[in-house]
Amino acid sequence: MKSLVGKFLLASQTLEDPNFARSVVLVVRHDKDGAFGLIINRPMRVSIGEAIGNAIESAQDSQALIHFGGPCQGPVFMLHTDFPTGGDEPVEGLYVTTDRDAIERLIQNEAQPMKLFASYSGWSSGQLENEIGDGSWLICDAGNEEIFDADTNTWQRLFTRTNLSKFIDAERIPDDPSTN
Repeated sequence: MKSLVGKFLLASQTLEDPNFARSVVLVVRHDKDGAFGLIINRPMRVSIGEAIGNAIESAQDSQALIHFGGPCQGPVFMLHTDFPTGGDEPVEGLYVTTDRDAIERLIQNEAQPMKLFASYSGWSSGQLENEIGDGSWLICDAGNEEIFDADTNTWQRLFTRTNLSKFIDAERIPDDPSTN
């Protein structure tokens, strides 16, 4: 299968794992060894300041919410668009870093847009491909506007657009199908 880096995985309605129900996962890495991504539409009820304010002084006053990136525990991940800070670039102009100093700088400078993730989604070699083959995931292009969108209907909007685009030119599908 071709690499899915920079694509969204949309949980299908048949996906039974509660960790992924109605989730939109940005694929950050995908190769022969497996894949990992971040759920972009699951803000937690904990602010950055509450979670890491004691460890990173510049984060103490941050009211931005930390996101649930998936069921796998690991380092803290930051999605951002600050070119000088850099990191892995799954989507043009979008960077992912786990570097503590970079994260601290981004928070201190109040870099916008940015999202902080307390966990991630991971798949072993061949696991994601099997799940896609079983119909658990739909694939669509990712864009920064959806990644940093605070809209709680991101999954529904992308799911509708992806399904309708099989039958209708995607350029003609409104963001809100009810306005059609």
